[in-house]
Amino acid sequence: MRIWVVTGPVGSGKSTVSHLLQERGAVLVDADKLGHEVLRRPAVVAEVRRLFGAACVVDGQVDREALGRLVFADRAAMRQLNALTHPPLVALIAERIQELEASGKHDLAVLEAAVYFLWPPQEGIDRVISVMASEKVRRQRLAAGRGLEDRAITRILRAQDDLQPLWGQADVLLWNDGSKKELEQAVRGLLEQSDRSES
Repeated sequence: MRIWVVTGPVGSGKSTVSHLLQERGAVLVDADKLGHEVLRRPAVVAEVRRLFGAACVVDGQVDREALGRLVFADRAAMRQLNALTHPPLVALIAERIQELEASGKHDLAVLEAAVYFLWPPQEGIDRVISVMASEKVRRQRLAAGRGLEDRAITRILRAQDDLQPLWGQADVLLWNDGSKKELEQAVRGLLEQSDRSES
């Protein structure tokens, strides 16, 4: 089973790329959804309360909106959260990928992970694809898709500034400032290129 990572900044279209690959037969491992599982673990909830305050925990569960507002405005807090959640998240991802490999049902697994380059090097990765787009386009997408105000968008974008040079280390930089059709063509080209290299 081949394993591709799809990464990139918020609003770049990495989820669209991941789902296009899924439509073409890949199985998707969504690091964001698995991260939600990690945040539901009682030990993690307790540590979030200790580190970030009771306002970030409601009815025994992490209030992800409140926690997000805090960490996107404070890089030190973001580093604390990453140190808490990344180790169990990486372990959970490895577990899911092992299960997929053992099933023998899939030729390609796609791991969608915005912060992939913050993790220790992962074994068995065949290709890392960074989906990139200009800040202007990403702002437009965040405003239209999430209904965020400009100040909130700026806070989210600036929180990812440290990752910008890391995304450039990917095997493939896939620019997505254009149309959905152009993106579909680019994804199809990646798959065809991969098929040719294996034949």
